[in-house]
Amino acid sequence: MAQTLDGDLAPAAVLSRFGLLAEDGWQAQHLRTMNNSVFSIGRSVEEPAWALRRHRADWRDADAIGAELALLEYLDEQLPDPFSVPRPGRSRDGDYLVTLDGARYSLLGWIPGMPQRPHPVGGLDAESAWLLGRGLGSIHSVTDRWTRRTAPMQWNARTLFTEAHPGLLGADPAALRAILPAADLELFDEVADRTSEVFDRVQDWGLIHADYILGNCHWTTVEGRLSLGILDFDDFGHGPRLFDLGAVLGNLADFPRTWATLAPAFLAGYRTAHDLPENAEQELPLMMAARHTSHCLWALGHQDLGQEWIITHLHDRMELARLCLAVSFDFRSV
Repeated sequence: MAQTLDGDLAPAAVLSRFGLLAEDGWQAQHLRTMNNSVFSIGRSVEEPAWALRRHRADWRDADAIGAELALLEYLDEQLPDPFSVPRPGRSRDGDYLVTLDGARYSLLGWIPGMPQRPHPVGGLDAESAWLLGRGLGSIHSVTDRWTRRTAPMQWNARTLFTEAHPGLLGADPAALRAILPAADLELFDEVADRTSEVFDRVQDWGLIHADYILGNCHWTTVEGRLSLGILDFDDFGHGPRLFDLGAVLGNLADFPRTWATLAPAFLAGYRTAHDLPENAEQELPLMMAARHTSHCLWALGHQDLGQEWIITHLHDRMELARLCLAVSFDFRSV
């Protein structure tokens, strides 16, 4: 039987294929399993150097994973300071992916630091929010110059709100009708329809991160200077840039006491790196709600997390969507 890493199903032979030999002190620790199983790899548990992913078979195929890794290699070279992304490692054969017993594995450079939330949970302030915005704007501008521009996903109203959502993983979207109350179902349909109308109007489409949330942004401070490491690009695809802003703005809206400070700082930072329509603020509450609403279909595809979790998650997402639609971007009166 193949040796496993921390009791999970990642053979230690995979590390050898990436040139990380046990006799040289490399060891693995299982971190989590969601869309992928993720392991930290280092010579000590306290100082990981790599993240190893075992890719879920029904989530992304080899071409999609390869496109993500090629994008990360490009971003690693092109993003300005103080932004970084996980640079892919390659196998001893020079490949991005290692396949063993039918499972695919990829290796990513470890991004140090931790996510931050606004006060009172954490220390995210206007300077950090400005960098969050500039970081996303930099990704949008830099990817406009990527000649490969291959995207595994096309993010649009159909893939966000219908049975075409990749996160469903074969689950029946009609299950929403059995779980959500009538008011939430009405809101789901309203957000889907209004989002489709906005997508028909917006001009700026291109490569998007599609999961730019506070949890995927890791902060470090070196000699008093903030640096931002941006993770989890496996949802990246082609879509409307305006939608990409909705995820992290939805996070910031969870902290109403700091919203009037952090939201404008985020937008100001974004505009230093990428154009944003002057009337964007009128559409952003809907983009925030669309992120939460579409995430309901992703939740349905994760039956392994338990029916009780799914029911709670769906109700919470729709309540967050409702709150996002009510936020104000009129900061002149603050």
